[in-house]
Amino acid sequence: MGKHIQETPLTQEEQKFAEENIELIKLYLNIRKLSVDEWYDVVVFRYLLSVKRWFCTPELHQYKFKTIAFTAMQSAVWNEMQKMNRRIKTISLDEEIPGTDGITYLEGITYKNLNYIGYMGLEREEINIKYNVQLPERKSNYVGRKSDETIAIEGFLLGKMKNMCFEYDTDEEAKKKLSVVQANRRKNKHQKVYDVYRVKNCIYVVRLADAKKK
Repeated sequence: MGKHIQETPLTQEEQKFAEENIELIKLYLNIRKLSVDEWYDVVVFRYLLSVKRWFCTPELHQYKFKTIAFTAMQSAVWNEMQKMNRRIKTISLDEEIPGTDGITYLEGITYKNLNYIGYMGLEREEINIKYNVQLPERKSNYVGRKSDETIAIEGFLLGKMKNMCFEYDTDEEAKKKLSVVQANRRKNKHQKVYDVYRVKNCIYVVRLADAKKK
């Protein structure tokens, strides 16, 4: 019966009835505080099906049509929400992992898995390196593979410069590179040797005072 009803087009009488009560769709979505633009297509089929059932099943007339329509649309919304909960959610690798004090998802990726994520930003790009720059105010904000930045920092640590700066074309590029630099710093246990942070499109590496004394 249910499948037969779904496959049967509305009669002229049913179409007229559906048009006369079409505002029930917006009324239901407003009551549920659901966007009409996003949810109209989700519930309209169930609404039309409830019209078909209203004419095919006279015993439903003991209830108000509004009740039948609302029940049908509620079922459609519930089913759609269940589908949404089962879908794989896409996240940015640059997003912070909740409850980890600033650690990003990218920092949790191992070297072995880099080939599977199409990791961008490790190619050899030209960068502008400066030493002993005036440090801007720090804004608080990891994957191993030797990058240009890693090689440059290794050379920096062998010298006597106080700080260095990597300058990139965009803020986004600097943000991605920061994860690489931070990863190398942790891997080599250099947390007490130098500090590193990003401001806009620049990454700053600062030799720590404690490291000089050693």
